[in-house]
Amino acid sequence: MRLDGIDQAGFAPRSHARVRRSRMMAQLITSVALMLSIAVAATAVSIGIAHAGGVAAGTVKPGK
Repeated sequence: MRLDGIDQAGFAPRSHARVRRSRMMAQLITSVALMLSIAVAATAVSIGIAHAGGVAAGTVKPGK
């Protein structure tokens, strides 16, 4: 066995590839979950603003 790294050349062992793939899947799932939660939060805020605008508009008496 040499110390210059020739024996380590080539493709990574399968165990490293599996770990890398599972890490990528975890990151993908986390990213999708984050996007969905941001969309839900934005929708809730938009609905809240629309509701507050409707309530505020209904409290103003016409003609005064």
